[in-house]
Amino acid sequence: MSNPRVREVVQYDDGEQSLILYDRGTTVRTAGVLDVTLSGRVVEGRGKGQAARRDVILALPQQLPTECLSPGLRWNTGQAQLKIQP
Repeated sequence: MSNPRVREVVQYDDGEQSLILYDRGTTVRTAGVLDVTLSGRVVEGRGKGQAARRDVILALPQQLPTECLSPGLRWNTGQAQLKIQP
């Protein structure tokens, strides 16, 4: 996660969009929870030039870790929060 290269498009209720490119990330695993933090910038649309941060907290998958080698991990649960700084 130190070099994630993740893109996210945020669609607002009024039809506008923001394209966010994340270029930094950290992952911390504690007591059965995976905490992922992505940091980047809005590169197009509403908030262009502003810093963005996506925090994701996931329960560790119930499947075996080796399942990602063949069919893939099918689901997970958690919560996410997006902050676009002014």
